[in-house]
Amino acid sequence: MSQTAGQWALITGASSGLGKEFARSLASRKCNLVLTARREEPMQALAAELREKNGVEIVIELADLGDPASPAELQKRLDKRGIQPDILINNAGFGLAGEFMTQEPARLREMLQLDILSLTELSHLFGKRMADRGAGHILLVASIAAYQPDPWLAAYGAAKHYVLAFGIALHVELASKVGVTVVSPGLMDTEFNEVSGLKTKPSQQATVVSPAKVAEAGLKAMFKGRSSVVVGKINRVVVFSNRFASRNIMAKITYLLAK
Repeated sequence: MSQTAGQWALITGASSGLGKEFARSLASRKCNLVLTARREEPMQALAAELREKNGVEIVIELADLGDPASPAELQKRLDKRGIQPDILINNAGFGLAGEFMTQEPARLREMLQLDILSLTELSHLFGKRMADRGAGHILLVASIAAYQPDPWLAAYGAAKHYVLAFGIALHVELASKVGVTVVSPGLMDTEFNEVSGLKTKPSQQATVVSPAKVAEAGLKAMFKGRSSVVVGKINRVVVFSNRFASRNIMAKITYLLAK
């Protein structure tokens, strides 16, 4: 029997893309799910699919985690249901591409709230209870953008660098109680480009990894107790090559490639 059978996993950003694949992979392990995002219809369709296929319990909680009050409110709602997540998949997030000075301050604030502050608060709220119980897993979704400065994705890359550093620090700090892992994908076939305004060049198509592969790699790394994983052979080479140049040089290379 799967080690997650009968456990509860909370997945943020569960209405599309990578979040849906995390749900499918965990449901196949007989894990019960709490799906949360802003859009209800796609989560209802996903819940129906997974209940029929895997016979697991699924709860849907609508939440806009770009709202600072949402993490605490989400925990209160789960408390009323009597659900204590054993696994937290901190997947919700979005990016903004383009020249930093052309980006709308309100949109930047919303991105940083979701990608950093809500992720941090959810990790604290649910992670503290896991630590008190002496068991649990947290998976944080970063990006290969976390591994170097990113002109044209300046604030997003910096946010994902925070996620990477934060997650690895917690991996060490909570090692005896809660497993914390960071998964870093590169380009995926999701709604990210549409939302962020990022355009994938033909030369970058070879680096695209499917959301299903990213979800499975992230979960496997989490259950093995790894601190982090970069998904995709080319992405791993890119991240490794960053060790041989200064941040300034890597920023200039990234800038030229992105133009």
